[in-house]
Amino acid sequence: MQDNVIALVTGANQGIGLQIAKDLASHGLTVLVGSRNLERGEAAAREVGPNAHALQLDVTDQASIAAAAERIRDEHGRLDVLVNNAAISSTHRQPGQSVEDFAKTTRPSNVSIDEMRAVWDTNVFGVLAVYQAMLPLLRKSTAACILNVSSGVGSLTTNSDPAFPWRSIFGPV
Repeated sequence: MQDNVIALVTGANQGIGLQIAKDLASHGLTVLVGSRNLERGEAAAREVGPNAHALQLDVTDQASIAAAAERIRDEHGRLDVLVNNAAISSTHRQPGQSVEDFAKTTRPSNVSIDEMRAVWDTNVFGVLAVYQAMLPLLRKSTAACILNVSSGVGSLTTNSDPAFPWRSIFGPV
């Protein structure tokens, strides 16, 4: 494998993405901390450590994706690891709102089409758009790897089980 492994983690400025970035950096990888908001990405990169660099990347914005791919090409020449982590579960859940009350707003009978579009644009089409843009860079690696982060709540098998306690919140969003 080539020296100085280059990894991009989307949505790496918080949560699971931030932890993934920290873990990769602790193993000596150069980590590109993908974040919609550059300032939040820069703060996260400082937290990750000296092997981390902020990269403005909004997975729902084709221009942002293209600019990120161009920067990676110009600065590193390739990409070895792509971690598709950026995701949203909703755009309108209110602080303190119970899961049950929130679930009522995301049922197929009343969920906003705009809400569905926002979630699908990020979680489905965003993953594909980033993959397509980064594929030429991944092909330049001697051992490229793509990791797609998901959650158990997205499992069709689990959600088809009537005994699954969160089944009621599974819906089109």
